[in-house]
This record gives sequence, structure tokens and C-alpha cells, in this order.
Amino acid sequence: MEALLGTYVMGIGEAEAFSERLKRELLALEAANVHAILESEPLVEEVLQGLESATICVEDMDEWLGIFNIKLRHMRQDIESIETRNNKLEMQSVNNESLIKELDKLLERLRVPSEYATSLTGGSFDEARMLQNVEACEWLTNALQSLEAPKLDPSYAKMKAVKEKRAELEKLKTTFVRRASEFLRNYFSSLVDFMISDKSYFSQRGQLKRPDHADLRYKCRTYARLLQHLKSLDKNCLGPLRNAYCHSLNLLLRREAREFANELRASTKAPRNPSVWLEASSGSNQIVNSADTSTVSEAYAKMLTIFIPLLVDESSFFAHFMCFEVPALVPPGGHGDGSKTGPNDNDANDDDLGIMDIDENDSKTGNSAELGTLNESLQELLDGIQEDFYAVVDWAYKIDPLRCISMHGITERYLSGQKADAAGFVRRLLDDLESKISLQFNRFVDEACHQIERNERNVRQMGVLSYIPRFATLATRMEQYIQGQSRDLVDQAYTKFVSIMFATLEKIAQTDPKVADIVLLENYAAFQNSLYDLANVVPTLAKFYHQASESYEQACTRHINMIIYFQFERLFQFARKIEDLMYTITPEEIPFQLGLSKMDLRKMIKSTLSGVDKSITAMYRRLQKNLTSEELLPSLWDKCKKEFLDKYESFAQLVAKIYPNETITSVAGMRELLASM
Repeated sequence: MEALLGTYVMGIGEAEAFSERLKRELLALEAANVHAILESEPLVEEVLQGLESATICVEDMDEWLGIFNIKLRHMRQDIESIETRNNKLEMQSVNNESLIKELDKLLERLRVPSEYATSLTGGSFDEARMLQNVEACEWLTNALQSLEAPKLDPSYAKMKAVKEKRAELEKLKTTFVRRASEFLRNYFSSLVDFMISDKSYFSQRGQLKRPDHADLRYKCRTYARLLQHLKSLDKNCLGPLRNAYCHSLNLLLRREAREFANELRASTKAPRNPSVWLEASSGSNQIVNSADTSTVSEAYAKMLTIFIPLLVDESSFFAHFMCFEVPALVPPGGHGDGSKTGPNDNDANDDDLGIMDIDENDSKTGNSAELGTLNESLQELLDGIQEDFYAVVDWAYKIDPLRCISMHGITERYLSGQKADAAGFVRRLLDDLESKISLQFNRFVDEACHQIERNERNVRQMGVLSYIPRFATLATRMEQYIQGQSRDLVDQAYTKFVSIMFATLEKIAQTDPKVADIVLLENYAAFQNSLYDLANVVPTLAKFYHQASESYEQACTRHINMIIYFQFERLFQFARKIEDLMYTITPEEIPFQLGLSKMDLRKMIKSTLSGVDKSITAMYRRLQKNLTSEELLPSLWDKCKKEFLDKYESFAQLVAKIYPNETITSVAGMRELLASM
């Protein structure tokens, strides 16, 4: 504003003049503009024409731009379409590459190598070819597993090629399992047939042969891994193979046991001891001269020593060789009898088949079903061999029945060495052997009891019965044969023997009541004398020793009282009458009773005690009369004198109480008289 005003020479306060001046100048300018416009009309027309032309051009350009825009839009759509198709093609190409790789992998899985196919369908099972066969089995097992979930994607499972290849592998598996099973069955049979045909494998005349299965097991171990793979391919094929192995080896084991047992019996020289120990009619020297038959029980022990560890080893080898998922049957380094492996035990490490790395997880723990199946197979493997053990037991029994005691102890020792879950058949065999031995021994005991009972049939017997001293000799021999746990067996026999002996003794004694007590006391005394040493060390016999002692004392008391009453009957009947009346009346009234007056007392004393020394002598002779064991007489006579003195002292006390003024032979005088005789 200051610059504008500067063009005019006027002050800032002259606003109105300034405004008027501006209006005039504006009008002048507008007039000039109108004049200029009028002068430039041609130019304007020219400009308007130019503008019109430009407008037409602009419209044409706008039209062209619209067309170009449409074309560009179509091109953009085409380009986008091309890009989309290109992206799809690229993705399809990548997917195709991945698919080709996947299919190549699948084809690799489905491919059956020609060398494996040859081994599986027609290859040889010779030892030299076993490595190739095992490799083929491993490949087949892995190939079958690779076509199963989770190793195979579920989306592949329904593919026709996979199904066809799985069917082809199953056919390969079936063919191979059939061929391998048939070969192994024939192999087991031929292996055992070869051994059986060679007599040098078995015991022969004059030579006991210890069974040696080291070579057999070595040859079998060649096919151990093959069996493991057969199990993984088809568990059901193991049943017939196990049966074939059991059947073949059973023939070998039974032949070995039979030949060994036959030669063992033939080579064992032992005199035959009598089985009649307690028969009344047998000679008294028969027992004393009985021969040593220890070789019999030694032969039985040898049979167990050789065959029980062998059977346990065979059971353990069979369990591992035939792929049973059970724990080890014997501890490492041990045998079935609990003993450590000896230098002759060549098969100590036979359980290590070199196959424990296969199916290791399945083999860590055994299950009861497998153990049951194993025991059924072991029954088939070892069945029949027990007959040869029984034959040795029967042979030993015929030579010396008492050897059953030592055989029982030997068997018990082997039983205690067996684990509860050990080879089932071996434990059952030992149990059956123990039962068989007990049965045979009980048969001997029963027969001996019948021998004792037959003593009853003899007409009146006096003195010591023959079976009393013979039993002592028998018991002494039985104690010599006891081994380990056979104590109970012997104690049961003692109980049965002595019970029958005492019962028979009582029956024999009752056949003649007059001498019954003599028979009893003599025999009970003989029983004690003959068993005194044994009773000190054998509790069961000590019990019967005390029983015999009590019965002896009772028989002595009855017999002595009978003799005393027979000789001094009136004296002690008089005393008994007094004792009976003392329960009902006072002592002062007794002398006035009928038959008990002082006169009656004097008559009785005169008739009884006037020749008392003769009466005592007669009593001694009567005591001596029927006694056959003279060594008992002194002790019996001492008992008789003591019993008589006790009774006489009681009588003297009664007389002093009832008849105070009557005099009789004093107790001291009677004691001196008895002592002098």
C-alpha cells in the first residue's frame, strides 16, 4: 500500500482523493481494454478457431486415450492371467519333481533285489549260504515293515502298486518260510539219525559214555538266526519246527539214557541184600552179615549227575534256540543241581546263541503263556526218559531196599538246586523220582510190617521176639544211609515199624495171660538195650525208647505184684480188709469184726511168716521160672524185694495202729532177711 501511494504525491490522510483517482484510472483502463479488444477481433477469431481445433484434437485424444485405456486394461488382465498360469505351471513343475522323487523312493521300496529273490525262492540252506539267507530274511522283514504303518504313509496304503507289491512280498515270505521249515525239519531228523546210527556215541559193554551234544548244538546254532527271522516273519511256523526238533532229539536222549542205564547196571557189582529183615523164620545171622551196597546208590547218583544237568542244559538250549520269550532257565555258570560248571562241562556256554540282539525288547521278560507252551514242548522233548531212571530205582530196590533212603536224599538235593520256574519237566522228573523212591521204600516198610505181624501166627512164643534185635540192626543200617532230607522218610518208617512191633507184641503176650507180663517186660527191655545208642541221637527213636521204658515198668510192676500176692496172699488180703473197713469204722472197732480179731491176726501171721525165708526163696524161684533173659533177673529181684518191703511196711504200720499190743517181724528184720538172701 505504501508503494502504491508512493507513486502519487499525496498524504496518507487523503483517502477520498486517492479513491477518486483510482476510479478514474480504472475506467480509463477498461476503455483501453475494450478498444484493444475491438482492434484484435481477427486475432480472437483466429484464436477461437485454434481453440476449436484444439478442442477437437483434445476430444480425439480423449477418445484415443479411452481406447488405449481399454486396451491397456485388457492387456493388464491378459498379463495377470499369464502370470497366474505361469505360477501354476511353476508350482506344477515343483510338485512333479517332488512326486517323481517320492515315486522313485517308493519304487526303491517296492523293488525286490534279484539276489534276495533268488535266495528266498530257490536258494540253498547250506551252511556256506546262511549269511546270504539271513541277509535276505532281514531285507524281507524290513521290506514288509516298510509297507506297513507307521513307516508307510497311509495315503500310499491303497495304491494298487503297493497292494500288488505287498502281495508279492507275502508270497515270497510264505514260500521262504515253507522251504526253510521243510529244510529244518529234515535237518533235525537227519542230524539225530546220523548220531543214532553211530554206536560210538552211546555207552557200550564195559564203557560208560557221557552224552556229548556239543557238536549237535554247534550245528544247530548255525540256524539260530534263521529261526529268529522265521519267528519275525511267521510265528505260527515255529510250532511244527519245535515239534520236529523235540521228536528227533527225544529219540536221541532216550537212546542215550537207556544205553547208559543198562551199562550202569551191568557194570555195578553189588551183592543182593535180603528184603526180608523182620520175618520170624529168617536166620538171625542174615542181618549182621548184610553186604555193602553203596555202589548201588553211587550208580543212581551218577545217573543223576550225568543226566540232570544235561536235561537242564537241553531245556535251556531248546528255549533259546526255538525263540521262547522266557527268562534263562539256569543261572550263568550253574547247572541244574546247583553246582558250578566243571571242566568237563563243554556245553556251559551253549545258551549264548549269538541271537540276543534280535527282538531284544520282546526277550527281556518272559510271560506265563510262553512258559506254559515251553513246558508243553519240554514234555514232548524229554518224555519217556523217566522210564530209564525208574528202571535204575527198581534195580537198586531189588538189590537193597534200604538204598531207597540214600537215593531219596540224593534226589532231594537235586530238587533243592532247581529254581521254581526252571525247566518244568526236569523238576517234575525229580518230583516223580522222589515219589517213586518213597513208594518203593514204603512198599518195603509195608512188607516188613507184614513180616512183623506174621509173628502172631506162631504158636506160643517165649523170650525176646526175633524182630526186636533185628529192628535195631535195621535201624542202624537205615541211619547209615540217611542223606540230606531223607530224615523224614526214615522217621515215618520208624513210626510205622515200632507201632506195629508194639501192637504185635501186645497181641502175642495176650495169647498166654500167665506169662504175658514176662513176654512184655523181656521184649521191652530188649528193645531198650538194643536201641540205647541210637535213641541218644535219633529223636523219633528216643520217643519210642521212653514209651518202651514206661511199658517195661508197668509190666514189671504187674508181674512182681502177681508173684508177691501168690506167695503172701493171706497176709496182704488181711491188710486190704483192714484198709477197706477204715473208711467206714474207727480203728478201735476193727479188732471186733468177724475174721479180723487178734486171734485171726496171730493165725494168719503164723501160717504166712513162720517160714518166711522159704516163702521168699519160693518167690525168687517163681520169678526165675519163666524168665528167659537171665540178665534181667537181678534187677527184677531187686524190684521184687523193694516192692515186698514197701507192702510189708504198710502192713506193719496197720498192725501197729489197729493191734498195738501185737508183735510181728519188724520191717528192719525183714529187710535184713531179704538182704541176706
